[in-house]
Amino acid sequence: MTTGQTNDNLNHFAAWVNRYCDSHGRHDALPAVSGRPFKLHTAQFRRTLAWFIARRPGGTIAGALQYRHHSIQVFEGYAGTSDSGFRAEVESEQALARGEHLLTVIDAHEHTRMAGPAAAEAARRLEEFEQRTRFQGTVVLDDRRLRRIMNRDDPAIYPGTYITCVHDSAKALCERARQGAFEGLGDHPQCQPLACRNVALTRENTDAWRGEIELVEQQLARRPPLPPLLQNRLLGRKQQIEDFLATTQELS
Repeated sequence: MTTGQTNDNLNHFAAWVNRYCDSHGRHDALPAVSGRPFKLHTAQFRRTLAWFIARRPGGTIAGALQYRHHSIQVFEGYAGTSDSGFRAEVESEQALARGEHLLTVIDAHEHTRMAGPAAAEAARRLEEFEQRTRFQGTVVLDDRRLRRIMNRDDPAIYPGTYITCVHDSAKALCERARQGAFEGLGDHPQCQPLACRNVALTRENTDAWRGEIELVEQQLARRPPLPPLLQNRLLGRKQQIEDFLATTQELS
């Protein structure tokens, strides 16, 4: 479907809503602008799209895969050019969602129970973040204030499915992080979680790794059996994960 067809469909839908409201005596129709029906077009939903992209797990990665691109620049196409500010809107929503998640972690005291090489650093940063987000004894819940705090005092902690990235460019193994491209850290394709010193693990992260081990074991138990080369690779993967989990528990 082309953009023009989508715009037509949006306006047909708006007209249907208004006809429905008229025929049923409803007062919540779409209001007119200067006495004329308001014309809808896709660019008006840019921020709505940014909100949904940013707040889905791995949203940036999912968008890049869907549209066959390798960076967040894919989303700028919805608004024409990078000058539109769409990228900044996506990143702002990502930061806000991340800040809300970190406040939840702090409130549940999960930051004191992390494992991994960067667990102590994560706890230190989140304790400082908690101090900055408290106002008269309560944690900030206002989006605008939290957004300002994230802009000024972002702890650079990025929750992911398998790891929590406690970003330190000097220790980062992935080129993406060393260059300061922070979108989606912890879930991006270049991440090397089994070796990176920026890794901290929450209980959810550890559960995800254990789920990965279970999937490998299911593959190894298949009948007919997998080819020997693939079996060896899966066994090696399983051993790497088990060693990684054992090491992170020792460091915690």
